Amino acid sequence: MTQRSNKSFLVEASIISISNFAVKIIGVLFSIPLSNLLDSGMDVFNAAYSVYAMLYMISTAGLPVATSRLVAASAKRGRAYEVARIYKLCLWMFGAVGFVFFGAMFIFADKIALWTAHYDSVYAMRVIAPTLFFICIVSAIRGYLQGLRNMVPTAVSQFIEAFFKLTIGLGMAYWSHSRGDSQAVQAAYAVLGITVGVFVGMIYLVIYKRVSKKVVTSLTDTGSESTKLLINKLVKVAIPVTVTSSALYLSHFADTIIVKKALIGTGFSEKSAGLMYGAYTTLATKLADLLPSTFVFPIAVSILPAISGALAAKNEAEAKDYIHSSMRISGIIALPCSALLFVLSRPLICVLFGSGWGSTISLLNGNSIEPVDLAAKGLSILAVGIFFISLVSTTNALLQAIGKAYFPMLSVTVGALSLILCDLVLVRNNSIHIYGAPIGTLVCYIVAYSLNLVFLKKAGVNNLSPIRLFLKPMTSAVVSGGVCYAIYTLCTIFIKGDGRGANLLVLFISGIFGILTYVVSMLVLKGITEKEVRLLPMGNRIADFLIRRKLLK
Repeated sequence: MTQRSNKSFLVEASIISISNFAVKIIGVLFSIPLSNLLDSGMDVFNAAYSVYAMLYMISTAGLPVATSRLVAASAKRGRAYEVARIYKLCLWMFGAVGFVFFGAMFIFADKIALWTAHYDSVYAMRVIAPTLFFICIVSAIRGYLQGLRNMVPTAVSQFIEAFFKLTIGLGMAYWSHSRGDSQAVQAAYAVLGITVGVFVGMIYLVIYKRVSKKVVTSLTDTGSESTKLLINKLVKVAIPVTVTSSALYLSHFADTIIVKKALIGTGFSEKSAGLMYGAYTTLATKLADLLPSTFVFPIAVSILPAISGALAAKNEAEAKDYIHSSMRISGIIALPCSALLFVLSRPLICVLFGSGWGSTISLLNGNSIEPVDLAAKGLSILAVGIFFISLVSTTNALLQAIGKAYFPMLSVTVGALSLILCDLVLVRNNSIHIYGAPIGTLVCYIVAYSLNLVFLKKAGVNNLSPIRLFLKPMTSAVVSGGVCYAIYTLCTIFIKGDGRGANLLVLFISGIFGILTYVVSMLVLKGITEKEVRLLPMGNRIADFLIRRKLLK
């Protein structure tokens, strides 16, 4: 693979990364005041959003990937007519699927709420239901543009969605609160921001598709496969990818169904179970998702059309180089995220949500625990899984890109079943209770990643040994985590108080030392190559500086 094409791949990933980072930050800015406003009502909001997220993944996971892959392959061959046909097919297929799921969620919202034991989430479910149709149209256009290696419209539309989610959602929630509405109604108004945001994002993409000159490929080959054959190809890619992504979200949805009921079954009151579930999902899971979805998942989004295009051009060397680079960079980014978040979970939560968030939770042994402390322990467990979550995302994309889309379907299904089993067994254990949920998530991704490695090797992709790829970055991450913990412990001795300011200072000092330790350890151990440094944003300048200082060869 040429340096230019490899750099192009990283630029595309960087565009999505920057967008995702902005979107996630806006999401946190949305969650913090909303959680303070709704308090225990976040249980209602999170339950409705969990159901929506599952149906969203089922309706949109596979077709955008299939669109991106087929468009990339056709564009690489110069088949402009075929690219246009693929887009029209996907638009109609997406629209039909989205309309069906919109109707199902709207009509059966009361039954879903009863089934999940989150009875007050009916209004929120019905308000968010139309989004399932809007997002399907959005996904069709995004898949088409990503297949043409145009990531900017996706980034802009994501920002639009997040902006309206923040402004409309919070504004309407506060307005509802000022009227004295119930928490269920306030949660429904908060969800309205998501629906409006996705609708406006859809309008932007429709307009962009019509007026932009960057949405077509050059015509060098007038050939085109039949509509029937194109539909067959779309379905063959879409079904396994849909099952793959849906299985992972189904595992999270299992938390919505199982965890609260299991906690009640072990003796917790319905109020305590709701507080525990609300603290875990509001304070822990959102922050655990922030780092990999921001910095690593975009690599998976960008790598699929890149590898598909290389394989369509029968350039196996380029495709293998993409595979190796994506795995290495995913691990190099994810490992320090895991180490630092494991150590700094509590001060991070306290800075964002405040140490006094929520109501004290009574435990079965007669003791009590603050929601922040409960969530911090759960987040530390989830932090360990960031590495595995990131690598599952990347290896899923790799298997899909090389035409082995049924393998990740199998691996994540087994992983999801492992999570459900952990939920059923561990959450019912009185000494583990809510922590069974993050342990189950960790087990899920370890199992899925391990199986993906086996499948990649079976598909002929070699040299992906975790020891060979990640031993030096992992060693650096462990050293970094140890230094970070030592500094954190010292800071808590000298910096008194548990307010946002004190926690921010502790977080900043400990985090800086941890990051610097990781960078220095990687250079000392030669855990990153000059080529990999040059692939990063401003990589040429960084590499030249390190070479001049004789820190990189």
